[in-house]
This record gives sequence, structure tokens and C-alpha cells, in this order.
Amino acid sequence: MPSATAVHLAQAQCGPQDSTISCCVKTHPGNPTRCGATDLEAEDILLFARAAEELSRDLPEWKRACLETYVQCQEDHWSGSCYDCFRYCEGQQGDWPRDKCRKRKGGR
Repeated sequence: MPSATAVHLAQAQCGPQDSTISCCVKTHPGNPTRCGATDLEAEDILLFARAAEELSRDLPEWKRACLETYVQCQEDHWSGSCYDCFRYCEGQQGDWPRDKCRKRKGGR
């Protein structure tokens, strides 16, 4: 049974930046295997969608910085857990843990 958050996010429009899998997960959040995604991948996709949605709202600058860095971490496949670093950043009101999540060496 999908959560209320998942159902709300499923109502988000798919955009040109969405892969086929991410669009499918947004459309069917309660059944990620239907989209070829694991539960963990679906959770990441939905968290990413939530972060993008929150960025569109009026937020404190420190929270906007955490969300923007989280999005960059996810898109560029940084080393470390982007989600854990995002939660840390929220708790520290804008201090991203660069020792735990950063761009990979060699440009990735």
C-alpha cells in the first residue's frame, strides 16, 4: 500500500529530465517492480521528486542549499549516501558534510 506521500508524488508530472523508470515510479509508486525498479530505487526517485517539489516553495536559504546540493549529489552520482548527507545537512541547517558526500574523483 503506497504512503500518502508516495500517492501525492505520483501526481507530479513527468518531465523531460525523467528517465522512463523514474516517470513510471512516479505514476505507480506502490508497485516499483512494475517499472523495473527495486523498492530502494523507487524510494530514491520519490525522495528526489519531493526535493524538487520543495525547491519550488519558499524555503529558508539553508534548506534550499541542502536540497540543491542533494539534487546535485543524486544527479552526478557523488560518493557517499546522498540521502544521509541531506538529512545531516537539514539537522545542521545548511552544513553539507563534504567529507562524507562529494563529487567522485575524475570528474564524476
